[in-house]
Amino acid sequence: MRCFLILLNFLLICAGTAAVGGTEIRDLRELSQIPLSHLDPAAADIPLLPPADRDRLRAECEALHFEPWRQDVPRHHLDQIAWGFHIYRGKPGYGLDGRAHPPDWLGELEANARLDEYPRGGFPAVTVSRTDIRRLPTREPHSLSPQNPGEGYPFDNLQESSVPAGTPLRVLHSSRDGKWLLVETAYILGWTTPEAVAQASREFIRKWENGRYAAIVRDKTSVRDEEGRPCFRASLGSFYPKIGEDEKRVWIWTARRDAGGQAILRRASVPKDAAADLPLPMTPRRIAGLAGELAGQPYGWGGLGGKRDCSAMIRDLFAPFGVWLPRNSGDQALYGRFTSLKDLPAAEKEARIVRQGVPWRTLLWTPGHIMLYIGLRQGKPLIFHNFWSVKTQDEQGKKNKIIVGRAAVTTLHPGRELPNGDRAGSDILSGLEGMTLVGEPPENSGRTK
Repeated sequence: MRCFLILLNFLLICAGTAAVGGTEIRDLRELSQIPLSHLDPAAADIPLLPPADRDRLRAECEALHFEPWRQDVPRHHLDQIAWGFHIYRGKPGYGLDGRAHPPDWLGELEANARLDEYPRGGFPAVTVSRTDIRRLPTREPHSLSPQNPGEGYPFDNLQESSVPAGTPLRVLHSSRDGKWLLVETAYILGWTTPEAVAQASREFIRKWENGRYAAIVRDKTSVRDEEGRPCFRASLGSFYPKIGEDEKRVWIWTARRDAGGQAILRRASVPKDAAADLPLPMTPRRIAGLAGELAGQPYGWGGLGGKRDCSAMIRDLFAPFGVWLPRNSGDQALYGRFTSLKDLPAAEKEARIVRQGVPWRTLLWTPGHIMLYIGLRQGKPLIFHNFWSVKTQDEQGKKNKIIVGRAAVTTLHPGRELPNGDRAGSDILSGLEGMTLVGEPPENSGRTK
């Protein structure tokens, strides 16, 4: 799921593979990392969506965003809930500082989850802070091989996603010790802690769903209460009920948790230049401007440390335009008009992207990774994406990798200039299996998962 970067096999640190330090790939040296600099001036301000499509997508976005508040029963079945326990049974793996988890580690987590009683409880709720959604009810990381934290390895098998403050969700179940809640948002399922959420009453929901929403368009925007005290930092792509504005600020509803665990509305504000009415009209210039907010930001698997992986970045980039996307790269590739590129020669894949792709609106997909096509440079496609590394191989066949670990503008051949770069699997173009026009209803493309 999510971004396995360019290929999953070169994300895993294994015997005989080492990270190469002090080297930067040519794309990052030679290509401007300012997305606005790659605009086609003739098309920069031409709307990418007609008004009818913009209205349809906004209605769909709001309906899906608030769906957890409208459901009476869980969307997920027990086998989906228990999936994490099944895949790691007999594989306790390693945690912090490379220490092996004890053999009974997973069994203790499963006993605490008491899935034999699922679903136990159930109510609409809202996040009151940015929170991690975990595959299992634990903060302990999980890796199948010991990792040295000094290497900056940013992966944890148990990290599903992070979600921003103000996210509607439904609580499905609670752990035996009361320290974990199983929740589902419109796009993710997993475990989080009770202090991160608050139960939403009908009156709270009625006032929150007021039909006017302010989308955050500047990342890590400071949200302040009426007295000017900081509440939290809002991420680009999140949105909140708008209740007014003045010359300097946009006033919004946020949520806090009272002593009884109930959600209470809190009046707050953000700087006027940090928010826009949802939906923001979609043009290449506006998308590139938001991409500039994210360019250079560090990679974070599943939102670890408040960072983004490839699919989280794409999702957040399109959200201010009222476009709802799933959380994971494979699902995003299905969520629009999909054109299969599988089994085509590399030259034909590139030709189809040039011929059919719409810059700033077309996603390119290879299993485990999602990218935004932003236009041409010297007749060749450019992409904007968040990725971890590119793979290399020396003359003796020893595998290495160059760590990138950030959102960047590249060609479809990042690292091609490195020793045996293409042969080592760093070429994106050869692995592309499809492209998707965002905002179009999905078609029966014949793609198989």
